[in-house]
Amino acid sequence: MGKISLLYCVDSVGEDAGTERYVISTIRRLNGERFHVHLCCFQDSDHLRELQSICSTRVFPLEKVFTLNGLSQIHALRRYINSNSVEIVQTFTPKATIFGTLAAKNSKARAIIASRRNLGYWYTPIYLRLFRYLNSHTTRLLANSEGVKRRLVEVERAEPSKVDVLYNGVDIAKFTRRGPAGATPLRKLTGGKVVGIVANYRAVKDLELFLRAAKAVVAEVPETRFALIGQGSLGPSLKSLAAELGIQDRVFFSDGIGAVPDYLSQFDVGCLSSSSEGFSNSILEYMAAGLPTVATDVGGNREAIDDGVTGYVVANRESEALAAPIIRLLKDDQLRTTMGQAALQRCRERFDMNSATLQLEAYYLNVLGNTKD
Repeated sequence: MGKISLLYCVDSVGEDAGTERYVISTIRRLNGERFHVHLCCFQDSDHLRELQSICSTRVFPLEKVFTLNGLSQIHALRRYINSNSVEIVQTFTPKATIFGTLAAKNSKARAIIASRRNLGYWYTPIYLRLFRYLNSHTTRLLANSEGVKRRLVEVERAEPSKVDVLYNGVDIAKFTRRGPAGATPLRKLTGGKVVGIVANYRAVKDLELFLRAAKAVVAEVPETRFALIGQGSLGPSLKSLAAELGIQDRVFFSDGIGAVPDYLSQFDVGCLSSSSEGFSNSILEYMAAGLPTVATDVGGNREAIDDGVTGYVVANRESEALAAPIIRLLKDDQLRTTMGQAALQRCRERFDMNSATLQLEAYYLNVLGNTKD
């Protein structure tokens, strides 16, 4: 039996964000004796070039799908699929899903898998109609949480039997190795425990809620420090809000500088304040680092966190409600330690990246086994 030719279609792998990191990590772990991976993107990047040693890469320059250039690139991808005997096409990110599905549906590929990794909070009526149409041309829909699957069924009207769920995995060893003290700029936040959030500065992450909760925490535990590990266009407005709240001297913004594992090694509590999530990589990283998590009750957060055991899931989106369990953890060292240990154990049992990759490989074989040549 020859290698299975598998094509991943994603906008880019250049950005340091959840889906991009997942694609890169998965490609590095897929069994090279069983799978030959092709990665197509719309933009070149250092990460894409780094992957050339372990997979085939191709850039299809594209800004908009429904243009003359877009149609030309769709035909180019279809030719690529056929000439390379690609058996499975899997799409990630919205534009890549539109582009990849249109190219693959009239190709020789045996299976088209469209990923859904968020709740579609940004859908417009036009996008919704388009995805409903494209879903009829896919073999399977792959969600990264039960919460995302429910959304797919309710909003995109997908048949429940056509939607599969596979959780993200995390490289636990990467986050359990502790870096040297002062390995990150967080050393500037001297004194007190650190409550941190790993999230790019985007509206959906609701970092304003995190900062308002931080002010409430300071009222009860004044020595606490806070860290926002990410980057994005909302950085200036978030810094202004921190100043308005009078906590600017207690808040650190990484602005994209430094490595996430090094920062997590200096956290005491991990937090997530998002208004929408699929299945948060940040929560898995907190767990792998042995941290308790306090997160809002959206998407698959409740599937990752064992509420009251490895952290807390907060349904009320008021800042005081988010602050309350953070304060509880900061004031009780034993509780924080016990929850952190339980989080790491849960991560090892359910979300280890190596196990997740083996499940994904078995999934691909099963999908091909249920298709006709």
